[in-house]
Amino acid sequence: MLSLVEEYVSGLQDSKAKDTAKGVKDGEFTVLQLVEALGLSLTSSQPHTRARGVQLLSEVLQECYGGLTEREVEVLIAFYENRLKDHYVITPPVLQGLRALTKCTALPPGSAVSMLRSLFQDVHVQVRLAFVKQNCVFLCDSFTELKGLGADFVFGFVQSMDGERDPRNLLLAFQIAKSIVHRGYDLGKFTEELFEVTSCYFPIDFSPPPNDPHGITREELILTLRDVLAGTPQFAEFLLPLIIEKLDSDVQSAKLDSLQTLTACVSQYEHKDLAEFLEGLWASLRREVFQTSSEKIESAGLAALTALTSCLSRSVLNSDSEDSLCIFLDLVLKDCKHHLCEPDLKLVWPSAKLLQAACSASNRASHIIVTAVVPSIIEQYNNRTQMNASVMCWFCFWFCFFSGSVGFSVEEVVLTCSSLQRIAEQVQDTEETGRCFHDIIIPRLLSLALQSVSLICFSQNIVRAFFMRFVWFPFWVFHVSRLAEKTASRAVSLFLDGDVSFLPDNSFPSDIQLLKQKGDSWSQSQMVCLLMGCVCSLPRSVEVPQMDQLLLQLEELSCTCSHPPSYTSAAKCFAGLVNKRAPGQFVCTLLLVFRVYSVLDSESSSVRTQAFTLMIWVRVMLHVVYIVFHCVSLKLFSLLDDADLGPMAADGFSLLMSDSSDVLNRSCHADVRIMYRQRFFSENSAKLVQGFNAAPQEKKPNYLKALSNIVNKLPKQVQVTELPALLSLLLEALSCPDQGVQLSTLSCLEPVLIDPPAALIQQLEALVNRLLALTSSRAMNVRIVSLRCIHAVSRFPVLPFRARVLRALARPLDDKKRLVRDEAVQARSEWFLLGSPGGS
Repeated sequence: MLSLVEEYVSGLQDSKAKDTAKGVKDGEFTVLQLVEALGLSLTSSQPHTRARGVQLLSEVLQECYGGLTEREVEVLIAFYENRLKDHYVITPPVLQGLRALTKCTALPPGSAVSMLRSLFQDVHVQVRLAFVKQNCVFLCDSFTELKGLGADFVFGFVQSMDGERDPRNLLLAFQIAKSIVHRGYDLGKFTEELFEVTSCYFPIDFSPPPNDPHGITREELILTLRDVLAGTPQFAEFLLPLIIEKLDSDVQSAKLDSLQTLTACVSQYEHKDLAEFLEGLWASLRREVFQTSSEKIESAGLAALTALTSCLSRSVLNSDSEDSLCIFLDLVLKDCKHHLCEPDLKLVWPSAKLLQAACSASNRASHIIVTAVVPSIIEQYNNRTQMNASVMCWFCFWFCFFSGSVGFSVEEVVLTCSSLQRIAEQVQDTEETGRCFHDIIIPRLLSLALQSVSLICFSQNIVRAFFMRFVWFPFWVFHVSRLAEKTASRAVSLFLDGDVSFLPDNSFPSDIQLLKQKGDSWSQSQMVCLLMGCVCSLPRSVEVPQMDQLLLQLEELSCTCSHPPSYTSAAKCFAGLVNKRAPGQFVCTLLLVFRVYSVLDSESSSVRTQAFTLMIWVRVMLHVVYIVFHCVSLKLFSLLDDADLGPMAADGFSLLMSDSSDVLNRSCHADVRIMYRQRFFSENSAKLVQGFNAAPQEKKPNYLKALSNIVNKLPKQVQVTELPALLSLLLEALSCPDQGVQLSTLSCLEPVLIDPPAALIQQLEALVNRLLALTSSRAMNVRIVSLRCIHAVSRFPVLPFRARVLRALARPLDDKKRLVRDEAVQARSEWFLLGSPGGS
């Protein structure tokens, strides 16, 4: 050992350090024995000899620190701390040895405090920083112990960090400063010094060089420094003036960083920390929204306003303290309220955005703002002779207030959207209004709907509420074709390509796919109903871009999605778009029919229901293309015998005969031919009767339900004309066990009974018997309608049935449902009067 020491110290043979470390690992001698062997070199009068001896020990410790006992570590720390008082050339190997000791698992309690105290007392500032940088992890793990140093540690750290410019060192320094403020360290009289030594780098303007090997990014430095500055309310009196100052900068990145830092810091503050700076903060935030040139900065400013208002809303007030929230909102209302009532709409939207940002912070803030704003808007709405400006003020405010609502319920969405629709109906039909709808309202609705799909309390009824507005809004503004084309192009790009660039408050992923179902999640795929609202209500003169690609995507979604509202909306959207095509462009529809048939003919397919839904909506659309019309009708009839799809096919006849409220109607500019119901009935009623006669007993209810669905939708004069030929089947349908068939048939018979044809009077006994049986049905609606029909039959020559009917009607008088009892009372009263002098 002595030989190894001498050769290393005096012979300057660095390789002997590894040989010495191997001797310690192999147990030939201990570390403390090595210290004793270094005695002569450590007491030498030559500083470089002493440094050489300490360096040998430190290099050995780097290899052998894992086997040290707690007692050995304690002795070595004392040795190294004493060496810090020696010549400055010895300091680097001493720090090297201390760094090795910090890795020991047997580190005695209090070691961190002891080492740093010696460091601060005996070592030059820049050398101190070298140790701090190298031992960042050790220091962060030892912060509980370091509290024993009090403010001395903060002072030492401030001195060590002062003037640092290397990004690698800054990141380490920010991490240590973050631990200081987040772990409740006593900053004492050095609070301002710690703030100054870190905030001098705010905002970060570092840009890493190309191919930076260290991987330090600007974002890392920004976020870590933000955690420091926003980590303690003790910095509030220094940070808030700095943020106000930086918001005056012309550098966009500085503005954005300042706003985001403000949002982060106020979450840690109380109202007393903000009170002194409210006026200056509001002036800066107001300017960034009123005069913004960047959507990102505007969004960050609104987010900061919401966070600031939320902080003030959490205030716990004493009897003698001022209400900071009211003071702040008075500033907001003073600058924004009057803009909502000005004819010049230039500042209406920014003012409404600021108000909604403050409203969304808390219920209390919302109450204060709504109470102050709504009365004045109502007054100017009632007094303005020019309706357009006042209505648009209403619209913008309510829309923004709703958009900033904190999870909102389905009822609130429906009521608010209904209010918006009523307002829209009164807007003057001008190009200015059209631009407002297309450039502001519709993109905002789309943005809100996309945001709602990610909420925990999300309901598909919310999207449905949005959809109903989309169906009706365009009717007042689509006369400007270029605006309609712009909205159509945006909507198609959003749903086909995931282009969210035109949406306000854009925080959506760039790979969003709204026409695909991801796994079992249908939150995005159900948004297809909004696409339907955007494009299916367009005038036929407006060309929908990427039509073929859009139809392919809609077909795929409608045939593969497992969520019924999603694939139904996709099918309706497909039908609505194809309906607007010229008759010569229906080749794609024929190809679709063949593809759907192949799915429907495969009984093992898992998507037969989806394929059927698409087929039935295509059939609803095809009122003018007779080849395809006839082909799809035949397929629909054949499916009445299908074991799985038979009931759905029967229900499909009701859809065929009904007016479409949301896509295939004249209000949506769809091509709908007159008298299509009568034409369909005359062409197909005989097929239904033949199919019923030929069908096995278990399939007959499907035919009866299909027949009743068709007859139920015919005009009354047609029903009266056609009823004799179908009466036997309708009476048969009343005996069908399917409650849907019963209800549909009763609904068909009820209006006919008011002025019955002769053929029906000849079948009175069979009719009365079946109606009386249905008054005991398990379905409440069936009981109600059957009692109404019994009531109507009392006008016929039915005196022989009086006693039997009165006995049968005694039972529904005690029905558990009040609505049933009411119908039974009216019907029985009418039958009691039969044969009396004043009776029927």
